[in-house]
Amino acid sequence: MFSYTKKILSGDGSSKEKAIIIIATNEKLGVDAEYDYLNLHYPEWELDEQTLIADQDRQYDIMSIILPDGSKKEIWFDITSFYGRE
Repeated sequence: MFSYTKKILSGDGSSKEKAIIIIATNEKLGVDAEYDYLNLHYPEWELDEQTLIADQDRQYDIMSIILPDGSKKEIWFDITSFYGRE
């Protein structure tokens, strides 16, 4: 039997170089971890736009969110560990 896990590693998400690294065994858990991070750090956020970027051998998910005060923030996630895994 497989054990399904997810883990969020360091990075502040402000850029590709500082992307929040998500380690997960499948896409559902990886996406859940992204949303867990956003809910914890940015309560009451709303999704504005989501962009997938491939850079060499890495995959990034860029979440543009709207904060309660109306300002926008871009958060970079490195999703290489789970991208394309069922």
